Amino acid sequence: MKITAVKQQAHCPQKYNVFVDGAFAFSLIKEDIIYFKLKEGNEIAKEKYDFIQNELIYIQAQDKALHYIGYKMRTEKEVCQKLYQKGFAENVVQRVMEFLKKYEYVDDEKYCEGYIKERLLISPRAKYALKMELRQRGVLESTICKVLDKMDIDELGDAVRLLEKKCFYLDDMNEKEKKRLFGFLQRRGYCYDIIKEAFAYVQKKEE
Repeated sequence: MKITAVKQQAHCPQKYNVFVDGAFAFSLIKEDIIYFKLKEGNEIAKEKYDFIQNELIYIQAQDKALHYIGYKMRTEKEVCQKLYQKGFAENVVQRVMEFLKKYEYVDDEKYCEGYIKERLLISPRAKYALKMELRQRGVLESTICKVLDKMDIDELGDAVRLLEKKCFYLDDMNEKEKKRLFGFLQRRGYCYDIIKEAFAYVQKKEE
């Protein structure tokens, strides 16, 4: 195995990208480059290469992942994507994910529960819309359905609450304004029957 290039990173000058046999291998700080005697044109023993990958690079990836999830909960897919974007190899990413899941730093089921509760509290959505949003974040369909099934979601009550926030009196609104409100609820994922029932409930309440 031959080191074919050692290049300083433009966006992070304190780190250097090391290429082995023409392919990117890993990035290290200058002190580690010097310590491991990584110089362009030199051979690198497999034992040394494996140690760097399995210990130093793994710790780097683990630190990146923990920093990323330190701000808020993330899905498994989001963490994986972040690590791949940072240039970590698949085997390193998978090892980090095993660690995170083992100690429950990432848990898609808990993520779903927290996400849905926050959505319903701040900006309600129908189950359909919640499912679509969680899919986009990489959560498995089976996990989403499992969480939705055990949560108490009052779609009609939420639709009524949204409708009441958007208008004072429905009877004072023209058809164009009512269609706009209807479309607003549709974009939140509510079905036709729920929206009709919500309109009827609000109108009856106004009377």
